[in-house]
Amino acid sequence: MKAGIQAAFQPTTLCPELTAQIVEHGYRGEPPLLASVLAAGLADRILTLPEEGSDVVVAWVRQICERYSLPKAVIAMLESACGTARRVLRVHPETQISEDELAALEHAIGRVIDGCLQNEQRAAEVVETEEVEAAMAGFLARLDDADPASAEHSRAVALWCKRISRRLDMNEEQTIFTARCGLLHDVGKTVTPSEVLQAPRSLTKEEWVVMRAHTTQGARMIHDIPLLRAFAPAARWHHERLDGLGYPDHLPAHEIPLHIRIVTVADCFNAMIGRRPYRLPMSPNAALEQLIAHRETQFDPLIVEAMIDVVERADA
Repeated sequence: MKAGIQAAFQPTTLCPELTAQIVEHGYRGEPPLLASVLAAGLADRILTLPEEGSDVVVAWVRQICERYSLPKAVIAMLESACGTARRVLRVHPETQISEDELAALEHAIGRVIDGCLQNEQRAAEVVETEEVEAAMAGFLARLDDADPASAEHSRAVALWCKRISRRLDMNEEQTIFTARCGLLHDVGKTVTPSEVLQAPRSLTKEEWVVMRAHTTQGARMIHDIPLLRAFAPAARWHHERLDGLGYPDHLPAHEIPLHIRIVTVADCFNAMIGRRPYRLPMSPNAALEQLIAHRETQFDPLIVEAMIDVVERADA
């Protein structure tokens, strides 16, 4: 009997009604032709459920998601289509499509959409990551041109930041962010006069004013690049201190973010073990002693302990 009813029923006779309802309730955007085409395709496949099953519909939905890269209006239409179909088909029992079949189809379509959304998100993150890396590389190239030693220092600071972050059990996203802060912290030195930046002696009081300006200058430069804007505070505040005697803003300890405290320790440690025009490099142990001597005033004690552990593991 059911087969006879199905044979007598022509799904195409209901397609225009179901298509119109899907467009009206699930898609009110532009372009209208795309809405009609997609709705007609979905309506036609929903009406074949008793004969062909949900796999055909799900495969078609996946194909649509991939073809149109999930514009919001298409997602809205697909997500509401089954609910719309359920309302229309209640008055057309001759289709032999049960509520359970539609509910299962709705769940399957939802899984497809979620999966495609995740793929889109991952793809967007890859693109953004590539753009961020390219923008950072531009800054590092400029720093290389201005002062190769500062560029090499910045790369080393980024590595120390990554090691410290992992020692503190920060997640991968936080670790990458902190390392990038370390990489960009000194970009303001690209506009510091070379006679100050590479002076083979201790700086005068006036020269120190010029040198310290690399914090605010770097923050402004980074802030001008929307993709890198989140890293601007690290450039501005990596010389702040827990006792409020740092520069340029004399921040109290509770206003200095954790990732910037990490950059501060990594920056100072690497500066001490590196060669400077006016002095020889310190040994790692001597540099660690300086960190220990100034913890709680200049450096976060927790991060100093992490730095000690990182260095000791490297030596082991």
